[in-house]
Amino acid sequence: MKKRILAAFLAAAMTCGLLAGCGSKPSESDSNAGSGTEQNSGSEGSESNPSDDETPKDNNGGGDVTLRFLDVSPSPERQSYFENVFAKFKDETGITVNYESVPWDDAADKITVLGSSGQLPDVFTVHQFWLGQLTSAGWVVPLDDYVSKNLDSVATTATKILMENEKNLYGHVYRIPDGIMTKGVYYRKDWAEEINYEIPTGDDWTWEAYLDLIAALTDESKNRYGNSFRGARGGFDPIQGMYLLGYTGGYTYDEEGNFLLNTDECVAAFEKWCDVYLKGYAPKDSLNWGFSEMVDNFVGGLTGTLLNDSEVTATLLSKMEASQWGVLPLPVSSADKKQYNATGSSYAYSVAASSEHPDEAIKLIDFLASTENNIEYCKMNGLIPIRTDVGDDDTYGPDGPYAVFLEELSQDNLVFPTTYGAFDYTDLHQGMFHNELQKYLLGQQSSADTLNNIGAELTKRMKAYLEENEGATVEAPLSLQ
Repeated sequence: MKKRILAAFLAAAMTCGLLAGCGSKPSESDSNAGSGTEQNSGSEGSESNPSDDETPKDNNGGGDVTLRFLDVSPSPERQSYFENVFAKFKDETGITVNYESVPWDDAADKITVLGSSGQLPDVFTVHQFWLGQLTSAGWVVPLDDYVSKNLDSVATTATKILMENEKNLYGHVYRIPDGIMTKGVYYRKDWAEEINYEIPTGDDWTWEAYLDLIAALTDESKNRYGNSFRGARGGFDPIQGMYLLGYTGGYTYDEEGNFLLNTDECVAAFEKWCDVYLKGYAPKDSLNWGFSEMVDNFVGGLTGTLLNDSEVTATLLSKMEASQWGVLPLPVSSADKKQYNATGSSYAYSVAASSEHPDEAIKLIDFLASTENNIEYCKMNGLIPIRTDVGDDDTYGPDGPYAVFLEELSQDNLVFPTTYGAFDYTDLHQGMFHNELQKYLLGQQSSADTLNNIGAELTKRMKAYLEENEGATVEAPLSLQ
């Protein structure tokens, strides 16, 4: 049973975990789809152009080679893990790896500065939202050859879909995920039991039912709020990525590149979600909350639900009692009873085009992705391993803490919705999206204006992308059915 659930999960999750989307863009010539492992990049900031018939060679006694590694989501635990793994890597290969980090809130800007100056680290962790910028600027190298020669380590169907769709979207595969995560709703089980609240299941567990739960768990006399609302950076993502897309069948754009998430239905749904804040079901200062504040206030007992990725599980396991919390699946859309779940990796590994040691850089990624290291990393970070050979580890079994997330990925009604697009939208994610959201929350503009403003900018960029890339099409949602 455990192996069946995990296999089903891998077939689903790997589809979107490595893709960051499923649209269509004409690929480069297959003869130029190598892994960047045969030769150096030549000059800083230029893409390497290797052949397809080489993989990194054993480099025991690697001599004077030193790699730089950048972590964009640092913590003491992550730094300790990476430094320990890098020590083992040096013992086995002779290659030194220097750990560097940048706080998440500064990471996108830092990578832009480093990329522009040709000073990106050899290997760095990459969020899927940055891939459009990184690929269009030529700051990362393709990893097609490495992936194709490691097909046996992941589910065949998933890899087959992965290779086809990522190449269609970006021309090549550029990232190897650190692990897989999908979204769910964490809730205060003890609060729900205290008020004898019966949570709907199956097709009755809709977004409206979730909003009802949020309201029911709010009790200001006890300093309890129903939701860890995210009003700052990333605040628009759950609205677009899961809720509104349920009214468009998972599409962000029509086939001509016009934004779809500003219809009357979407405006009404947007208002319902924002009412969580406006009606006092979330603390007033959550207008400025990001990821850390959402999680900290759920753990601290201020909020009763938290919509987030499976990575939060590790934090809750270490900081809360099992009787206090539980996990609910992501709600289904009232429109079609399907679950639109943005599944991906937390941070994937990429190799900089400016690296002078691409062979050794890919060797490092391969070491990080090895079964033993990947399982240790995923348990620490609340992720699900990318490898198929995790065995019967109870952590990922039907009774383990990730059971709800694994079950989600095996459901017939699951849809992997589309992203904002294959073009560069880093600046929008860093600013415009949550700025427009906050304007509505503060009464400075209407809900329709908020979605229309976001939609106008995205439509302009999507149409430009389609025009500039002959044969390109908009992304389509994925389903395993």
